[in-house]
Amino acid sequence: MTPSSLDVNAAVRRHLVAVVEAERARTLRWLSLTRLVGVGIYLVTLFLHAGSDAGSERVMPLFAVYVLLAAVSALVVHRVPSLVPASAWLLALLDVPMVSAACLLVLPVTPPAYALNSLLPFVSTLLLTSTLTMNHRAIVATTVSAVLSSSIVMLAARWPLFPMLLMLLAMGGLSAFVVSRLRALVEESRRRDFAGKYVLGERIGVGGMAEVYAATYAPEGGFERRVAVKRVLPAFASDREFIGLFRREAELGAQLAHPNLVQVLDFGRHHDSWFLAMEFVEGPSLAAVLRLQQQPLPLEVGVYLISELAEGLAYLHEKRSRAGTIGIVHRDVNPPNVLLSMSGDVKLGDFGVARWATARGLTEAGVVRGKTPYMSPEALAGAPPAPPSDLWALGVMGHEVLTGRRLFSGSTDAELTHHIFTQPIPRVSTLRPEVPPHVDALIAALLEREPAARPSSARRVVSELSPDGLPGGAAGGRQALVELLGGHGAKPPPSSR
Repeated sequence: MTPSSLDVNAAVRRHLVAVVEAERARTLRWLSLTRLVGVGIYLVTLFLHAGSDAGSERVMPLFAVYVLLAAVSALVVHRVPSLVPASAWLLALLDVPMVSAACLLVLPVTPPAYALNSLLPFVSTLLLTSTLTMNHRAIVATTVSAVLSSSIVMLAARWPLFPMLLMLLAMGGLSAFVVSRLRALVEESRRRDFAGKYVLGERIGVGGMAEVYAATYAPEGGFERRVAVKRVLPAFASDREFIGLFRREAELGAQLAHPNLVQVLDFGRHHDSWFLAMEFVEGPSLAAVLRLQQQPLPLEVGVYLISELAEGLAYLHEKRSRAGTIGIVHRDVNPPNVLLSMSGDVKLGDFGVARWATARGLTEAGVVRGKTPYMSPEALAGAPPAPPSDLWALGVMGHEVLTGRRLFSGSTDAELTHHIFTQPIPRVSTLRPEVPPHVDALIAALLEREPAARPSSARRVVSELSPDGLPGGAAGGRQALVELLGGHGAKPPPSSR
C-alpha cells in the first residue's frame, strides 16, 4: 500500500471511521429486531397450526420462553449499544439451537422441508451478525452452532448431510476471511496514520536508536507534502539524554534555512515515541554512493560536493541566534549525514549533537560526540566544540571522495584514535595526480592537525573553490552528480540515525 493510497487527511479518516462504526451498530440493532420479528412470525405460524398439528402443540411452550428471551435481549441491545457485539454470541447460544429443537419436535408431523426452511433464515442472520461484529471467535461459535444444529435436524429428517455442512462451513470460512482482511486494512491504516497529520510509507532507514519513514504530510484541508519522519525507537523513548539530543536536533534544525542543509519541519510526541519531520531528500546518502562506487568519485563531483558542504557549514558557523550567540558547530560531519538528491542537491543533516559555539548546551566540553574516523584531534582530546573541527571533518571527507579510500582506520577505537593523532596524511595528488593543485592544497590545509593552521573559516573554503575553480564549473559538477546517481539507479534512503 503506497502513501498516495492513504492521502485522505486525518479529519476525513476520523469521520469515515465514525460513520462506518455507527452504521455497523445500526445494522446489528436492526438484525436483532429482525430476529425478534422472525421468531414472532414463526410462533404465530405454529399457533395457527396448533389445532391440526400435534407437533406444534409440543413446541409452543418452548417457543413461548424463547420469544421472551429474544425480546429481552433485543431490548437490552437497543438500550446498551456497547453490547451489540455480544449479540452474535447470543445468537450462537440461543437462536439456532432453539429453532433446531423446535424443528425436531415438529418433524414427526411436519414435512422436513418446512423444518429446514424455518432454520435457514436463523442461520443466515447468525452468520451475518457474527461477521458484522468483526470478531473471529464469534464467527467460529456461530459456525459451529449452525453446523451442529443443522446436522441434527438433517439426520432426523434423513436428508443428505454433506452438501449442507459444506455450504455452512464455506459461509463461515468466507466470513472469517472477510473479517481478517477488514481488520488487516484497519490496522494498516492505523499504523500509517501517524500523529493525525502524517501518513507513513515504507521504512527507508533504521539506526541504533531511531528509524526513518517516507511519509506524506496531510493536515486539514487536503494539503500534501512529501516528508521524512524520524521516530525514536520504543526502547529509547524514555532515555532522557537521547531525547534531549533529539529535541536539540529539532530546535536547531527548525532555525536553519539553507539549500545545503536538511530542513526540520516539525517535532512532537506520538503515543510513547518522539518524532521529527524533515525535508524529504529524493536520493541516497554519500555513504551509500561511496559504498556502491568503490572507487574515487569523478573529479568534478568530488570538488562540487566539497564546495556545497562548505557552503552549508559557512551558513552554520555564521548563524546568529535570537540571543545573539554566533555560530553552530555541527560536530558530526560524515558521509551518512550527507544526502544527495537526484536533482543534484547536496544537503547536510542530523543536528542531534550540534551546539552553539559560544554557549553552554546539552553537550559540554570534554564529552566526545560524533563518529571517530571524522573527528578532529582536538575534539578527541575533549576541547570545546569549534568550527575548525567541522573543517577537519570536511577535509577527511574530501580526501575520501577524491581518493576512494578511508583516510583513517583501525581495528579498535584506541588504534583509530592513535592514527588520527600520529599517522602521516598523504596529499591527495600523490594518490590521484589529476587533482588540481589548488584543490590538493586546500584539502591538505583542512587536514592540518593544528586548528589555527586550517583555513580561517568555511567561507574561505567556499571562496577558494569558487565556480571558476571547479572542473566544469558548479553547473558541470551538479550535472555530473545527477548522471552519477542516475547511473547507480539510486533509491532515496535518507539518513537513518
